[in-house]
Amino acid sequence: MPRRLRPPEARRSEHWLGVMVREYPDILGTAIADAFGWHAAAIDWRSPRQDDDYAGYYDQAFLDRLGVEKLTMPLEEFWPKSGPRWDGLARTTDGRLILIEAKAHIDEAVDFRSKASPDALRRIEQRLDEAKAAFLASKDACWYAPLYQMANRLAHLYYLAELNRKDAYLVFIDFANAPDVPEPASREEWQGATRLAHKCLGLKDSKLARRVATIIVDLKHGNGQPSAGAYALPSAAHP
Repeated sequence: MPRRLRPPEARRSEHWLGVMVREYPDILGTAIADAFGWHAAAIDWRSPRQDDDYAGYYDQAFLDRLGVEKLTMPLEEFWPKSGPRWDGLARTTDGRLILIEAKAHIDEAVDFRSKASPDALRRIEQRLDEAKAAFLASKDACWYAPLYQMANRLAHLYYLAELNRKDAYLVFIDFANAPDVPEPASREEWQGATRLAHKCLGLKDSKLARRVATIIVDLKHGNGQPSAGAYALPSAAHP
């Protein structure tokens, strides 16, 4: 089963996302709801959960974990096996699907290329090109490198929301001032990194871009608990 256990000594984003879901779900849930303009949205976290060994899911297992059924296109037709490992999965009580990618170290966002076999790589590049077009991204933008990881997450949002007509959303969670990474990044540094990533991927306002949000969680907040807030670019602001 495509299910990845997280060890108890997990660090960085894996650790901090588990902390937020376990101890501060309301802070995280409110930030996500505010980012998309949802009102009174209750979020049911499917991963990572303490009662599930903080496991992460990928391939068909992530769809099963979210309770996704009746797909127009099966995932195995869209993307080769061993696809994105989702840091978090959730759905709202009214059925919205939420995919989570978390980072605590800016350098981790750079991923130059897929390590897939040549045949699988051809299909991946085809799907990335399809997703880039669906996002109305700049034609000159490269989705193969150096932000391949971010691009393949965007491609899976395209798969769910566009090809399968599911009410799906993608949330990037960035942890500012994480104490267990080299050179912890401030909230302002994460904002700059996000702005640069959007520019490199050629993202602009589009129907799909409005289903993407970045949440910056500051672990060094003055009142002794984390703070979380959405960061949206003016070109892709949510209504």
